[in-house]
Amino acid sequence: MSDTTIRKIKCLIIDDEEPAHEVLKFLIAKVPWLLLEGSCYNAVEAIGMIPARKPDIIFLDVNMPELSGLDLLNIIQSPDLHVIMTTAYPEYAVDGFTFDVTAFLLKPIGFDRFLKAVTKVRKLITGGQISEMPAALPEVRQESSANDEYVWIRADRKLYCVWFKDIFLIEGLKDYIKVHHSGGVLVTLMSMSAMMEKLPFPPFVRTHRSYIVNRNAIRMIEGNTITLQNGKEVAIAVSPTRDEIFRQLTEN
Repeated sequence: MSDTTIRKIKCLIIDDEEPAHEVLKFLIAKVPWLLLEGSCYNAVEAIGMIPARKPDIIFLDVNMPELSGLDLLNIIQSPDLHVIMTTAYPEYAVDGFTFDVTAFLLKPIGFDRFLKAVTKVRKLITGGQISEMPAALPEVRQESSANDEYVWIRADRKLYCVWFKDIFLIEGLKDYIKVHHSGGVLVTLMSMSAMMEKLPFPPFVRTHRSYIVNRNAIRMIEGNTITLQNGKEVAIAVSPTRDEIFRQLTEN
């Protein structure tokens, strides 16, 4: 079914941080049946824009100056509006659901959770009659091949979209990690195990408690030392799992 026959679901972004707008615009653009109606940078602006634009969904940040997202929900009267709350603070989830919000997305927002939330709204709007969805979804998924996946990294009070293929090394630093990628280095608060869960295997292999290596970025392995394409050297742990690590690094 062509895009012209698909019921477009109108979206409005309400967030005081520009990086959050960029992330949501990027995610909305990946779904053919979503339509971005506008952006608000505070709740006061949204009070006027919601009745004017009549969105189906608002992506609503909780923690904003002047009026919070929860304050806004106390003010607006729009029974047909579906609220997807977005925040970096999970403790707001309970407050959000007292307002009967449709979904809650914890920042940084991954595409899988985003798609699940907007699909839930779509089912509610259409009464579950979304037989055209299988025709639309491949259009969304075809960008998510093994070479095109990405991860959101929070650093310097910003969110960065980093493609897996551009990452060559993850380095652990106590409670932080350093993401070495083609655009430089990002330092973020995250454990190595949490980062490993976000990365696909192959090509990412944990070679040491302090290193995760993209095997596509390896130039040479000599003994227990890996030399990457950029010249940086990292260690392979000397442990009972050493042979398994070598296998993961070198298997076709």
